[in-house]
Amino acid sequence: MSDYLFSQFKANEFEALHKELSKVLDISPDKLQNLYEVMQQEFELEGYPDDRRLPRNIFHSHNENFQKCYEDALVIGVDIPSLLEKNNNISNKKTVVILGQDPLRKSDKKVEEIGIATPYALHLKSCREKLRSTRLYFDLIKVLLDAGYRVYLTDIFKVWVSEASCDDGIRLSKKDRTRFIQVLKTELEIFEPLAVVTWGKKASTAIKSIKLEVKHLEFPHPSGAANGAWRELMGKPPTRGNRIDFWQEKVLAHLSGL
Repeated sequence: MSDYLFSQFKANEFEALHKELSKVLDISPDKLQNLYEVMQQEFELEGYPDDRRLPRNIFHSHNENFQKCYEDALVIGVDIPSLLEKNNNISNKKTVVILGQDPLRKSDKKVEEIGIATPYALHLKSCREKLRSTRLYFDLIKVLLDAGYRVYLTDIFKVWVSEASCDDGIRLSKKDRTRFIQVLKTELEIFEPLAVVTWGKKASTAIKSIKLEVKHLEFPHPSGAANGAWRELMGKPPTRGNRIDFWQEKVLAHLSGL
């Protein structure tokens, strides 16, 4: 039996979440439920099971020029939100949101279908426990889980689009960015979070733009690219242990006062 529950949404939460996601992704409630169920089944499997794949037409841009870029893109990324909590029969846990930017993907050839995953791929055991970068992400999240919170992970933009000739990302159109921000605001209200934690400047800016009436905790992104920001914030080397210790001290102190 797993120590954690993966995306065990309450019925009203799932229905409301699907309603919001369906404003930007053409996906039925049954298909969305099936995606979560498969990920739940694979939650404790070793290795890296293949992403669930859906056709590109699950997303349609509201900008005609961007739609052409979308159709020509080398690779598309889509992450569905996920929910993690300790498997301890406690049903009234308070929720903390961790907000990232978008579902980055890499590929050296054109991928016609979209690989559906979750933020930081933490539905995969190997990403939680072995892969160096995402293991740190889970170590930070585990601090919250062990403290009795459930953690909702989502991205500002649920879709990531590459260029046609390489896997460098291109910016979504303004119309599409606005759509995703509007969905995000209602999406977060569904889960009534105690606080929203942002990883990185882009996520932080997005939260400030929608003026949520919840505590906003800002941290650098856990990726190695933000080591300089962590060093400056902590005043010490950004080792894995130092970041975990700093995170535990700061984030739990903030949450305990709410």
